[in-house]
Amino acid sequence: MSKEKYFSLKDHVYMHIANLINEGMLGEFEHISEQSIADALSVSRTPVREALMQLADEGYLERLPRKGFTVRGFDESAAREVFEILGPLDGRAALLAVERMSDNNIAQLGFLCNSMQLAINSGLFDRYDDLQREFHQTYVRKCGNSRLADYIDNLNRFFMKRAYLQEKPEVLEANARKANKEHAHILALFKKRDGIGLQSYIRDVHWSLDNAKYLSW
Repeated sequence: MSKEKYFSLKDHVYMHIANLINEGMLGEFEHISEQSIADALSVSRTPVREALMQLADEGYLERLPRKGFTVRGFDESAAREVFEILGPLDGRAALLAVERMSDNNIAQLGFLCNSMQLAINSGLFDRYDDLQREFHQTYVRKCGNSRLADYIDNLNRFFMKRAYLQEKPEVLEANARKANKEHAHILALFKKRDGIGLQSYIRDVHWSLDNAKYLSW
């Protein structure tokens, strides 16, 4: 029986701050008050500082001398750098996972693909984003390499802020439909158990550097 993952106080503070960034409640270059976070969560400043330092180490915040922590921006150049790393890693995870994926796992990918299409048709792009993250996590979790899965998870955190959801609905819809066609192709390759095809398609097409502009903020 697998044990439930334990979250420390610092982890809870981390997730709270990440959510504030994700929802746009903490904007680019905005100063983060340790005391305000501590007061809001009824905790001491120690776990707050630990969470802020982790977020700074991971690139989401900038630590300024005598000024504390501010939210970093994430421009297209930064997004391209992440894509250059994430594409090969995600593709490798799919290659490793393809023989470990059960028929039920692949059916789950199909369910998620269909659910994403329904979300797009209904204009629920926030829901679509949650589903597409789950789609990728489904096979990454089956890759059999916990370090690789952790690296991918850490890189995906750079896209915690969903500022692209502020785009015009027609732009969001076009981008989401294009991406979900790619998800459908990934699903087809999993059904064929084509690991080499999956690796190259995810690396070179799905994580194409041309797509980086959609995820900058």
